[in-house]
Amino acid sequence: MKLINHTLLILSVILFTTVGLWAFLFYSQLLSQIKTTIDEGLSNHKIAIIDNLKDDKTISEQLDFLDKSYIIKKVNEDYALQVRDSYKDTLIFSSLKNNNYEARLLTTAFVSSEGKYYEMKVLSHELNKGKLIKKIITSLLGLFLLLFLSTVLMNKFVLKNTWKPFYQLLNYLNDFRLDKSASQKLSKTNIKEFALLNESVQKLLNTNVDIFNSQKQFIENASHELQTPIAIGINKLELFAENPDLSPEQLKKIGNIIESFQRLSGLNKSLLLLSKIENKQFISKELLSFNELLSRIKQDFLDYSEFQKIKITYLQEGHWEFKMNKDLAELLIVNLIKNAIIHNKEKEGKVVIRLSSSYFTIENTSDNPSIDVNRLFQRFNKNSNSKSSTGLGLAIVKAIADASDLSVTYSYNNNKHIFKVNSITNK
Repeated sequence: MKLINHTLLILSVILFTTVGLWAFLFYSQLLSQIKTTIDEGLSNHKIAIIDNLKDDKTISEQLDFLDKSYIIKKVNEDYALQVRDSYKDTLIFSSLKNNNYEARLLTTAFVSSEGKYYEMKVLSHELNKGKLIKKIITSLLGLFLLLFLSTVLMNKFVLKNTWKPFYQLLNYLNDFRLDKSASQKLSKTNIKEFALLNESVQKLLNTNVDIFNSQKQFIENASHELQTPIAIGINKLELFAENPDLSPEQLKKIGNIIESFQRLSGLNKSLLLLSKIENKQFISKELLSFNELLSRIKQDFLDYSEFQKIKITYLQEGHWEFKMNKDLAELLIVNLIKNAIIHNKEKEGKVVIRLSSSYFTIENTSDNPSIDVNRLFQRFNKNSNSKSSTGLGLAIVKAIADASDLSVTYSYNNNKHIFKVNSITNK
């Protein structure tokens, strides 16, 4: 969940609870005020009735409301003295409407000018409490929804604009690349905290870009500078080995030195290649047919595999095209096939290349057990004693896969080591 949505959700819950509680209290208070107002009207009406009757020497009892708003009943003194003004909601039958209606009823007692005691009940005007409550609730609900929606929209507008620099920073960091972002700048903001955050992030990134460029330049320069003396050394040793006065033992030692130089040269080239791949220096991409690539590279390995007495089988079960750098694609396949041959059985080994419409696998027979997946693609992880192996072949395969949106996985089944390559979208 996005930060702005998370904040909005919490604010909405708090707002919903607060406004709901406010609406309930407002409704209760409004009903109380209505009853108080009606009771005050009944009290005034009572006083007016008693004033009209004070001069009436023959107050007649009225036991039904009929067309009047009160009833009067003669009572004894003891009963009258214990009557206190009381108000209550009641239902009154209306013969005109032929149904009951809600009303407020005041019960009181008074004494006439002749010293006679009467109980009087005064009726308010018709009070349709149910309809009144319904109207109040409807009005409150409308106001509540309007207030809730307007507040949520307003909060969203405010939060969206307030956090805009933060999301711009996230997008900037998401698109940031060490090899291309040195000249990019973060957008300005008037919010002090975000301005400080942008400044800190910009400084941190600039420092990392400088370090990255420095390391990149050092690796490239060191690799190139090493390559020349290595080549010169190998060349001089080969010339020296042509000396007929050298003994077989001396020639063997020279051969070992040349082999070490060649391994050092291969290691140097592999490290330089890894650096270029991780620095994304293979930018150009094109739609490649892995059917053609696998077929051609398999033919290139035939002589070598026959020399190693290993049979390569190529099974095309589909046609797979994928957009990536052609040099990297060829290097990926070459390293996997070369790895399958190097780590194969010494006699009657097999390599099977299987291509489907969305991936390809390269499997090889081997006398070695399953390999630890966590270490398989690490640099300088060697699973054999082969002197020709630098321990970087599978690390290069993994680097190419990561740089090309491919996935490379390893499995072990029936004494066969299987590497599977497919696109991340088809994984």
